Amino acid sequence: MTVLDVALVLTAALVAALAIQRRMGGLMVGLGGAIVLRPLLLLGDMNPWLGLFGALLVGLGLALAGRLLLPGAGGTGIWPRVAGGVGGAALGVAIVLTLVTSLPIGRDALNPNQLRYPANDLPATIRPVIERSVLVQVGREVLFAPLLAAQDPRSPQRTAVMNTLHGWIVTGEPWR
Repeated sequence: MTVLDVALVLTAALVAALAIQRRMGGLMVGLGGAIVLRPLLLLGDMNPWLGLFGALLVGLGLALAGRLLLPGAGGTGIWPRVAGGVGGAALGVAIVLTLVTSLPIGRDALNPNQLRYPANDLPATIRPVIERSVLVQVGREVLFAPLLAAQDPRSPQRTAVMNTLHGWIVTGEPWR
């Protein structure tokens, strides 16, 4: 586990902790944010500024909807906090998966048909940390799931999970 893995896990944990504090509102924002992630990524592909603006509007809308639809749902018991944690964990995992699948892709200098993820042109100071990262390895599997499916001897369930995550997180075919 590298420093990058620790930072990414702490990012997901921070999102979950914030959602726990918001209780049912955290559930609504977390699950809502994870659900609308795909359309926001597609919007961001068309225009990054439009995607950012859309994400801010969706986040604000989900937060306001949570306050209006669930005015007294804060509760004092454990279950509203657990529900908020579930929503926050879903959004935290979505954020981490989006980050680890968004590193630049490069071509191998000796074999142009072979892809490198992450690319070799990353700064030399951070390249070893990124290449050894367990979460970046998972991101590589998610990113290249359609390419690896035919030659992957792993279980069909794992392949199905990776293909589903690829369809949710990755827009288009970034290796082209």
